[in-house]
Amino acid sequence: MNRESIFFKLNIIFGIALVAIILAGASITTFIQKKDKAELLYKSRLIIKEQRIAKLTPKNLYKEFRFKEIKGDNKQEIVNRCNSMRHQMGNRLSPKRSRVIKYKDKTYIYIKTPRFDTLLYYQEDTMSTLWLPILITIIAIILLISMYIMLRKALIPLKHLERDVILYGDGVIPTHPISTAKDEISMLSNAFYHSIEKVKRLTDSRDLFIRNIFHELNTPVTKGKLLAEISNEPQTKQMLTFIFDRLSSLLKSLAHMEQITSHSYTFEPSKVAISSLISKAQKLLYISDDIKTNITNETIKADEQSMSIVFKNIIDNAIKHGEELHIEYSETKIDFISRGEKLDGDFQEYLKPFSSKNQSQSRGFGLGLYICHEILSRHGMRLEYRYVDGCNHFEIRV
Repeated sequence: MNRESIFFKLNIIFGIALVAIILAGASITTFIQKKDKAELLYKSRLIIKEQRIAKLTPKNLYKEFRFKEIKGDNKQEIVNRCNSMRHQMGNRLSPKRSRVIKYKDKTYIYIKTPRFDTLLYYQEDTMSTLWLPILITIIAIILLISMYIMLRKALIPLKHLERDVILYGDGVIPTHPISTAKDEISMLSNAFYHSIEKVKRLTDSRDLFIRNIFHELNTPVTKGKLLAEISNEPQTKQMLTFIFDRLSSLLKSLAHMEQITSHSYTFEPSKVAISSLISKAQKLLYISDDIKTNITNETIKADEQSMSIVFKNIIDNAIKHGEELHIEYSETKIDFISRGEKLDGDFQEYLKPFSSKNQSQSRGFGLGLYICHEILSRHGMRLEYRYVDGCNHFEIRV
């Protein structure tokens, strides 16, 4: 069990409280038993004193103290049996005078002096004085157990809340009935589930909005492609087809980036040729010139569609912040190098969406590197930046 858990601490507190109540009850009971025994021994001393003065059996004290004298064989049997028993409940305070004896759930007092030898049966029930502390102890234990059960039941929603928070973190929308209880835990739980519902409504609204935008953008692109097909001028037809194909491809890339940033896209890693990723990035950026590189047939294990967006964004930023772009491959990294001025400030600021660094870049640098960082992180890779000998190095660490 988790030692930091509230349930573990509750169990410890309950255990300590239960032991404390039992020990307190046992201590009070023991004290009362000792007190009763002391009273009986005191009464026996009064009887001995009266017998010594009056030289007669003090029957008036027997009656007053509710004693009954035991004689004959019964007396001898009880005395002999009790002398041999190991579990006597009374110890001798004075071997020559008196002692308290418990025999067959009855209380006796045995008085023995040089001139006086008697066994007295105590007619009152000594257990009657123990009922009250025993009853109080039992009631305290029942109340403690009841409080423990109530607290456990009140804390059970925390277990459900913990499970649903984990599910929600994994992208699963948990469903749970709203509690009508007014305790703090139920109110916290209800607030969490209400928040989930609000976020779900906002997410659904956002998804609907984005779908409508892409639909509205796709419609004119599709119509434009149809118009390009019916054009009679070959040069115009070729130019329009190229433009609308690129627009269609750009819309698909935007839709794919939206899925990645919202974590609704499932990555499907496979072996991908790095040269193929560079070619796709060039097409997306309308770059017709070849990019210098030492890459030939090398591959990486990645989701091809999302990794092509990474290459496109890094190449775009390398060109914006330098010139003479070339790409170098090694076993541990893919390095996009361009000669230019060093980036201002901490590179980690550029990996945040809508940060002040991104907004201050008049030349772009919006969400591009943030998207790269997200995609690479989900591939188990990372994006690093170095400035060496007047060159910007954007490195994919594999």
